[in-house]
Amino acid sequence: SRGGSVTIIRLIEASPSVALVNPEFSCEVLIRHDSDNQLSSCPLAWFEQRYTRLFYVPLFKPAPAPAGGSGSGPLTLHPSVLFIRWRERSIWRSAEPDDGHYSKFL
Repeated sequence: SRGGSVTIIRLIEASPSVALVNPEFSCEVLIRHDSDNQLSSCPLAWFEQRYTRLFYVPLFKPAPAPAGGSGSGPLTLHPSVLFIRWRERSIWRSAEPDDGHYSKFL
């Protein structure tokens, strides 16, 4: 009823006991409404019936295994995906403001 677009945040798998009683709720989708950033969840079957796919998920391409490696190296993201590690982001945000930062003038 909201319209607009949503972003899938994660899929949540229900416990086997819940899935056995009601298979429709065996998997839920956590979504963020792009219009107001509100989070909500719904059964996957319900989500698939009510939303139309606008974009396909960027595909992951396995990185070549290092020489002598086990082949379980990191995945390479599609070039259209910007990836910032959480630690790098938190370190970047915790940097001291420079002399031109607005907080120096308050």
